[in-house]
Amino acid sequence: MRALAKFAALLCLLLTVWTALAVVAHHHTNGAESQTCPICVVARAPAAIVTSDAAQPVLVRLSTVRVEPSPLHHRLPVFALSGRAPPAGQGPTVASVL
Repeated sequence: MRALAKFAALLCLLLTVWTALAVVAHHHTNGAESQTCPICVVARAPAAIVTSDAAQPVLVRLSTVRVEPSPLHHRLPVFALSGRAPPAGQGPTVASVL
């Protein structure tokens, strides 16, 4: 199954490259041939659909908000050194405190 998928992917890739080369390399000796050429007709089709109203850009104003860190944030004590209890047997005991 995996070999079949690889073959299908390779075939699609080769057909895409061949079609791109054919579109780029084709030419006509006169303008009348380009009117009936399927490649040229398809290339001109999107230009016929787009109207002059749809071609104008839409401009939207965007704004961003920049949040400054509060000064209170800098005054908070660092909690990393006392975040958890010491390992068992190494912490202060009641006897050492008294």
